[in-house]
Amino acid sequence: MGDLKYEIKNGILKAHINPENDLADIQEVLKVVESHSEVVLIGIDMYKCSYIQSRFLAGLVAVKKLAMVRKITIELLNISDQIAQVLQSTNLQKLFVIRDDYSSYPLDALCEKFYDTEKAGIVSEYLSANYDDDIKNKLIEIINGGNPILVEYALLTMGRAQDYDNIEIYRKALEASEASVKAAAILVLGWVGDTHSKDKLYSYLTSKEINVPESAAASIALLSDDTDSEKLAKYLRDEDTRIRIVAIYALSLINDEKAFEYLAEALKYEKEEQVRIQLAKKIALFRDKRAGTILLELLDDGSIPLREAAASGLSRRGTGEFTDKLLEKVCDNDNWVGFFAAKSLAGIEDENVIKKLESFYDKVEQNVKLAIVEVLGKCQGVDAAFLLSKINDENEDIRKEALNSLNLRHGPVALTAAMKLYNTDSSWLVRYKAVNIILEQKPVGYDTLLRARLKDETNKYILEHIIGEIGE
Repeated sequence: MGDLKYEIKNGILKAHINPENDLADIQEVLKVVESHSEVVLIGIDMYKCSYIQSRFLAGLVAVKKLAMVRKITIELLNISDQIAQVLQSTNLQKLFVIRDDYSSYPLDALCEKFYDTEKAGIVSEYLSANYDDDIKNKLIEIINGGNPILVEYALLTMGRAQDYDNIEIYRKALEASEASVKAAAILVLGWVGDTHSKDKLYSYLTSKEINVPESAAASIALLSDDTDSEKLAKYLRDEDTRIRIVAIYALSLINDEKAFEYLAEALKYEKEEQVRIQLAKKIALFRDKRAGTILLELLDDGSIPLREAAASGLSRRGTGEFTDKLLEKVCDNDNWVGFFAAKSLAGIEDENVIKKLESFYDKVEQNVKLAIVEVLGKCQGVDAAFLLSKINDENEDIRKEALNSLNLRHGPVALTAAMKLYNTDSSWLVRYKAVNIILEQKPVGYDTLLRARLKDETNKYILEHIIGEIGE
């Protein structure tokens, strides 16, 4: 055996690839897997590698083939952008689970990732989950350094770790000149439960700085008691539209009876459309039975965006006692109201309602048709014939959704349809769905069938899906 650095723990093999010996290392991985029957997962850590050559790829494929025989999952850990591009260009990325494993990185390297907007939040969560004195001291060092990008995520990490001992650091950061640092400090004070700072947070509700008022609203809600809904309600009449919206957000987070009543009352006197839309969206989040009635009334409002927001809210709440009214709205002149009204009927078991939805299909716009097909897949007692008739629709989204709904309600019928469409439908979306159904249900000879399809299939996503599940 060579110099491959690896460890096996609880059936998980983690192999660390050395860029100066990468080909030998990947060959060694194969030998380790062959000699350790207890391995159920392979993690190939490429943290130190910036690039790979074709021979290394061949070694990866060899490990994958052995893993498939043994039913072992392979993860590629900490791959660089250049390696990701190579995998993509060779259509190999589907063969592997690809993820970051931050336990491989030294602390300084992890903190450098705060500069990466895509990974900074994930790194912060990792550090907070593994918080210790070393991490704490490093973050304090970063805060003292004053770089606003690094300071923002250092604060958020300490807050996520519930480091209450350093509360004075967060309070001091409220006075930062950078809005991002100030917003982070505000959030952290809410996370650690600093009720002594709550009154000060109110002063940030009217800030013009980006994210600061929203952060203040969130933290005030976290720290709220019985008096805060009333304190926030006065901001619902502020002349600044943004402040009114921030107050709506804060009250929706508090989500108590007083907050609901203030928001419902505001809907009566608020004139500005964008604020009324926010009121409708947030009222939909309350469990209060009156919320459904308010949203239902808004379906007849003169504002199209407001009607759509109300219909969307009702679709998330379900039908309840409003089934008949929502059924009427499926054919509304505003097709987005019809779309959300149909979506709200998902899961309905009333045969008459199901039949009416089917009868509306030819009378409505394309997006409402799609909603009807999707909803019927979530309803007990739907006749397969209606859904089956839609797999020949000229619209590819309708065909795909009909196939999906059939699979949810009538599996054997869906499989029969999928066996006809996986290699004949003109849309790759439909073919992908058909292939997925075949892979889910695994009829006799399915693997041979799909391997044969690899020769003629032209869509890379379908090819990757098949290869990833059954190999070449």
